[in-house]
Amino acid sequence: MVELSEIQTEEEAQAEFAEALDDLCFAILRATGRGVPGGETELTLSQYNVLQALGDGPATVSEVAAAADVAVPTATRALRGLERRGFVERRRDQSADGRLVTVSLTATGTRVLGEKRTWVRERQRAIFNSLSAAERETAASLLRVVAEDIHEL
Repeated sequence: MVELSEIQTEEEAQAEFAEALDDLCFAILRATGRGVPGGETELTLSQYNVLQALGDGPATVSEVAAAADVAVPTATRALRGLERRGFVERRRDQSADGRLVTVSLTATGTRVLGEKRTWVRERQRAIFNSLSAAERETAASLLRVVAEDIHEL
């Protein structure tokens, strides 16, 4: 038989989890609007994710959108802004019918991405170092589960 106190404890645990998840979502939203600090160049989180998607080499807009986990119109807007700032360049494929456009980082874009990656890795290291050994054991798998399920909210 289940005790009333056990049910309340489960409900309280669920309420605490929901509150913590809300806090995480709001923190992500604030960070998205604020952008990615580090270095002298200001970037939104979407722009940073788009640059990250190009870090391994040229890609089509659709490939960039998929890698950055954004819609194609969002990637297109971010790429336009990054192109105006000289961080990326578009090239029309000269083979076939010429409709395929690839995007790649410029030297300036590569430098900016490096600055941002360095800052992000330092922040990630600081967060990791602030966790206890027990928290570290479960943090990565828990974050992956939350990341997968957050699309449902």
